[in-house]
Amino acid sequence: MTDLQLTERMRSGDEAALQEIIKKYGRLVTGIASGIFESDTDIEEIRSDTFFKLWRARHDIDTDRKSLKNYICMIARSCISDKLRYMNRIKRQEVIPKAENDLGIELNYEDKEARELNRNTVIACISTMPSPDKQVFIDRYYFNMPVKDIAKREHLSEKKVENILYRGRKRLKEALLKGGILL
Repeated sequence: MTDLQLTERMRSGDEAALQEIIKKYGRLVTGIASGIFESDTDIEEIRSDTFFKLWRARHDIDTDRKSLKNYICMIARSCISDKLRYMNRIKRQEVIPKAENDLGIELNYEDKEARELNRNTVIACISTMPSPDKQVFIDRYYFNMPVKDIAKREHLSEKKVENILYRGRKRLKEALLKGGILL
């Protein structure tokens, strides 16, 4: 059966057509994924995500513009990019030690108004930080960037970045003690 016929059957909701497409192009997707990932679990996740996304986008496939094979390759690369971004985000989140996140005060997160006031206090405090302190603080605590990467990006020593973060945490604690709602 041709790709065009399989695509038409898939568009009409025929899951057997999708199974045929998986049989035909599954090894291709596995090959693309194994060029980036070593783990069988990651490779299988990319393969599953690729064909799931193909199924969801079955009505948008325009075989006059691209072949089905090209669509599948494009979706596989997109799934790989998504997976790599996710893995990088997870790695960055693990960088900040718990002790560095602790200001030594207990904020009220239960009450909606208290949460909003505390949020506004944090935003106001960060917005008044001088440059590059503000960017360093945001990179570290919002984007979870490692100190080493921030230092390189801002052309500062790692020690300077650590000092900026220490002063920023101290300033934030003072602002929350003065204008925030604590437990």
